[in-house]
Amino acid sequence: MARTGAVSELSRVSTPSRPGHTAAGPPPVAPRRPIPKRRPWLDRLGYYEPRPEGSTSTTRQGEALNLAISRPPSGFRGEANGVDATNNAPVFLDQWSAYGEDVSSINCAIIGDVGKGKSSLLKTVFTTRSLPLGRQVIVVDKKRQSGRGEYSSVAEAVRSGSIVFTTGSTSGPRLNLLDPAISLQGEHEGSEYRPEGQSQLVFAVLEDTMARPLSETEKAAVTNTLAIVTHDMINRGLEPVIGEVAHRLLFPEPGDTEVFGPLYRDEAQSWGRDAALALRRLAETDLRGLVDQPTTADVRDALDHPLVHFDVSQLPDSGPALRVVMTLVNTWLSNRLAARSSRFQQTEMLVEEGWHLGEGSTGLLLRRNMKLSRGLGLSTVSAFHHISDFAADSPARALMQESAIAYIFGQERYDDAAACAGIYQLPAGTAETIMQLGQGQCLVKIGSRDPILLRHIRSPLERVLTNTDAAITGRQEAR
Repeated sequence: MARTGAVSELSRVSTPSRPGHTAAGPPPVAPRRPIPKRRPWLDRLGYYEPRPEGSTSTTRQGEALNLAISRPPSGFRGEANGVDATNNAPVFLDQWSAYGEDVSSINCAIIGDVGKGKSSLLKTVFTTRSLPLGRQVIVVDKKRQSGRGEYSSVAEAVRSGSIVFTTGSTSGPRLNLLDPAISLQGEHEGSEYRPEGQSQLVFAVLEDTMARPLSETEKAAVTNTLAIVTHDMINRGLEPVIGEVAHRLLFPEPGDTEVFGPLYRDEAQSWGRDAALALRRLAETDLRGLVDQPTTADVRDALDHPLVHFDVSQLPDSGPALRVVMTLVNTWLSNRLAARSSRFQQTEMLVEEGWHLGEGSTGLLLRRNMKLSRGLGLSTVSAFHHISDFAADSPARALMQESAIAYIFGQERYDDAAACAGIYQLPAGTAETIMQLGQGQCLVKIGSRDPILLRHIRSPLERVLTNTDAAITGRQEAR
């Protein structure tokens, strides 16, 4: 009401008279000059107002001006993994550069269904892109492709010989189970980390073979005979082998058991009977031509290359052969790490098919190495298909839980996706996201940070090296 009254009062105010019109008529309109036309070419020359020099760009590059999404998903240290699928920002990450800031461990786990891109990530980020940085990469290759290990093409590309383990052959490469290089004595003695000795290695092999723990009397007999055989063979310029240990346990010579004193001297001759029979069976059947002969020269050369490729794809899944080789590789690795860590060198161990880690002493050895990763400079990178394949107390599941960086690829089943979300404490609703991930996409969980939606990118050469469809398509070209 007050506003209406004010308007009424204003309407009664008389307008002053101007020349040429009366109070009753409309006021004359003064002529106005037209708005000058702004010419674009003068505008570009800065004629109308100062203009700073610009730079050639595109609308795609202009997205970086949106500060709300321009923060990089990871730091700028580390290896190039790919791009963030949400904003195409580059993702730089490796376990070594992330250590101390984002994670307290350098172990990694890669989980996902078959055909989702796990192998491509392993062969690029953790192999071909790590070698130029001075790291030694050790691959345990269980997957067969076109009659050989899947990493054979990568080994050939970097001119590294593959160590192909086969049973029943006397002409293939061999890594002696009792090689003096795998020993508690030698250049690593006195170091803070004491590598597994030959006796501990033989104990692990026997326990896997006999499917039970060794008794104290069996351990005493094996340790004593192993020391005798090793001393005698080295004095003759030969390498000790498990066949000789089995023979000496079955046919002891006078004085072999004197170390046990007069109370057990005669009884001790039968303590190693079962262990001797197990070693003899391994040397003549299960491990014949595998680890029962002196180490060949090509294996020694391959072990010194930056990429060490253990091809175990031809070993049977059942029986002790695979577990024995894995135990042997880990024991050799312990000696290698003791020397490399003293020189502050980094080492990566890739286990492509982690399903065979859930049984025997292999998983326990790997887990022990993971717990000592900081002192050894060892990063264990293991790949798995499904978490639900393993029991809650399985060594394989422990490997996943103790990995500070996890790459989670697509899972078709909800229970598998939910298991991934649960073990790595991912946000609610992540299980549905995991089920929708396409090939080459994965969620990257770095410590306690929120996951990154990564799209892995490969170069043309890497596409050729990571192609695993040659046997299906009938051609080597990558998709």
